[in-house]
Amino acid sequence: MRLSVIVCAWTAMLACTACSQGPQQAAAPVSSASSAAPGAASAPASSPGAATAAAMPGVKPAYLFDLLQQADFAKALDALHGAQSLPAWVRQGGTATPVRNIRVGGRSMSLATACKPHDCPTERVALLYDPQSHAMWGLFAQRAENLPPAVDPRDSSQDKLAWLGEPDAAQRELLRNALYAR
Repeated sequence: MRLSVIVCAWTAMLACTACSQGPQQAAAPVSSASSAAPGAASAPASSPGAATAAAMPGVKPAYLFDLLQQADFAKALDALHGAQSLPAWVRQGGTATPVRNIRVGGRSMSLATACKPHDCPTERVALLYDPQSHAMWGLFAQRAENLPPAVDPRDSSQDKLAWLGEPDAAQRELLRNALYAR
């Protein structure tokens, strides 16, 4: 009994020490983009255009929820063909990763990804937004409920895919990679 109390105290002390170290700087995420069509590839991950807010010191990262608070983004989502059939969690922001600012065809765009809260493998969405033209494209992926949990979540062959808007081939590849990149 005495040993278990010492182990618990030691574990609590280590946890407090780790928390008191302050936030750790995360590695800059790699931006994936299509190179299938000329002029459609994003900038390399090391360029300023591919950096995310999370990788920039002192800048709070933005998430899908944050973009949904912006009137122009919300309006573009409302106008997006196919978005009316999306589940409610998408309009609430879901469980999201930081928005990536990327360059596509020479234009700066935002790529937001999110999944169904507490059930990420079954429903995911990727949205590509052009703030200059207010255009948006997306991909919604829904996994069959009867699949075993060991199915690879990066395997799109098990999912029903719904393209939102009319993304071109390069945008389709970019959106697919946002959900399924290995």
